[in-house]
Amino acid sequence: MRSRKSVQTIGKYFLAAIIFAASGCSKNEPGKTPVARLDNKTLALEEIQAHMDTSHELSHVQIQQYVQQWLTEESLYREAVERGLDRSDEMNRKMEEVRRQLAINALLDKEVYSQQLIDFSKGEIQQYYNAHKKEFDLVDDAALISYALFKDRNKATEFRNLVLKGTSWSNALARQRSSVLMSVDSSYHTKSTLLPVELWRVAVRSAMREPSFPISTDNGYYILIVWKYARQGQTAELPMVEQEIIGRLTVEKRRKLFEQLIENLRAKHAIEVFTGTTADSLESKTE
Repeated sequence: MRSRKSVQTIGKYFLAAIIFAASGCSKNEPGKTPVARLDNKTLALEEIQAHMDTSHELSHVQIQQYVQQWLTEESLYREAVERGLDRSDEMNRKMEEVRRQLAINALLDKEVYSQQLIDFSKGEIQQYYNAHKKEFDLVDDAALISYALFKDRNKATEFRNLVLKGTSWSNALARQRSSVLMSVDSSYHTKSTLLPVELWRVAVRSAMREPSFPISTDNGYYILIVWKYARQGQTAELPMVEQEIIGRLTVEKRRKLFEQLIENLRAKHAIEVFTGTTADSLESKTE
């Protein structure tokens, strides 16, 4: 059995061989690296990369698999074309249905779903919140929290002491910037959204607006501060549900845009609807 290292080496040689072979046959396609050809059609390495995840280097196995799939599909397609199956009535009907749906989707994207059309003022969001407060009762305890992560316990303690002495959270972060691995400022969390789990255990026991002692985790040492705490059943404050409200307003606005669009379009056409017509009556008329 070959070792993993030898397989990787083979993969590198395979890729090198492709590029070397391509150097002698890519003059008809500048900038392309051919890896396979079927009659007069060429598959380039760049096409494979465009259709696959290139966050990691492609292995020779992935390339070989893609090439074989491409050869299979290209062979099948050419045979279908030779038999005229691409021009059959059934094919034309299906293509027209696809074209019709794509055109409708393009129109809706432009007139209904465009993000430029969906924008809400703070006043609109506040008005919706005021009118639907009862719908935003908390199903879990929630807290408005800031926290910072440090690799070194001593640096975490220094940061905590700065805040205790009256330095604002943001200014303390700025002064300890080189020691902070990550930070989150004034974010609402519940037990299920605050990770690692050690943070919530500390949050529920912390005094309001007092930085915690360094919290040891696998990631490092956290300093956490709770600005507000709300119990299950209480009404959530607006910042906690603002994104949900925007989502609701977006759905409502899109519905109205769609209805207005349909109304405007129907006004452009002569429309008749023959009421009282059933499938049975239509069938009897044709007999």
